[in-house]
Amino acid sequence: MTLPRGHENIEMAQLRRRLALVEGQLETLRGESRRWEKLASIVHRTLLAQPVRHEAIHVDVRYHPIEAVGGDYCQVRFCGQETCYITLCDVMGHGIVPAFVATRVSSEVRHWILDQQSPSRIVKQLNGFMRTYFQETGLFLSFFAARIDLVARRITWSGGGHPPAIVVRPGTTHVELLESQNALIGVVDDCLDEYPEHSFDLHVGDRVLFYTDGLTETGATSGNELGIGGLAEIATSSMGLDVFRMADDILEKVDKFASGSQEDDKTLIVAEIR
Repeated sequence: MTLPRGHENIEMAQLRRRLALVEGQLETLRGESRRWEKLASIVHRTLLAQPVRHEAIHVDVRYHPIEAVGGDYCQVRFCGQETCYITLCDVMGHGIVPAFVATRVSSEVRHWILDQQSPSRIVKQLNGFMRTYFQETGLFLSFFAARIDLVARRITWSGGGHPPAIVVRPGTTHVELLESQNALIGVVDDCLDEYPEHSFDLHVGDRVLFYTDGLTETGATSGNELGIGGLAEIATSSMGLDVFRMADDILEKVDKFASGSQEDDKTLIVAEIR
């Protein structure tokens, strides 16, 4: 049966109204999502460390997420005037869920720092926390905890599957890599190695880079990855700059290597021993 043309026009008008209504509802939802995402970004950024000027150490921090929020988090905290903790984690994935996990990690780690626990103890407890509360989600993270004795100028560190911190000394192209000793956080019940933490003596003028793999894996999709060696070379080339300009210079050179593309969240901390 063929419907009258007038009836067809009525049906088309009704369909257009329904589509317009659905589109309006979708736009409302998109607006709500953008507002929540913006709020999540603001909350997440409050967790990140701020630049520090201390008589014994200067610390600069940069955070470049690939989305509004990401799974990177870092802390720079002092226990009195003699001890500085620097911690950094990278939760698997991007977006709001990893950011929420990073929020919980930040809260837990803060308490352990205030208790002045050893880096390896912090790694062990964080792994237990992730296995207890997030095991069923399949989420895991890399983590690095460093405690710097500002009087002895000695760094003690413990890492869980995280890229090594890089120590750059002025006047030389030689670097020291502070490698992670332990397994990724949240993967196995006991993540600690037989020797879960190490120490290294620092000197005045030494700079230590802590970072997430968004820097070293730059260019991975093109098959030409920057890698740790490439990042270390960039760091040594930036040593002539003031410490509070060095991080920006490093990130500019990393972006140039990647032709301006960003494939993962990037967090960089540069600490200079005074």
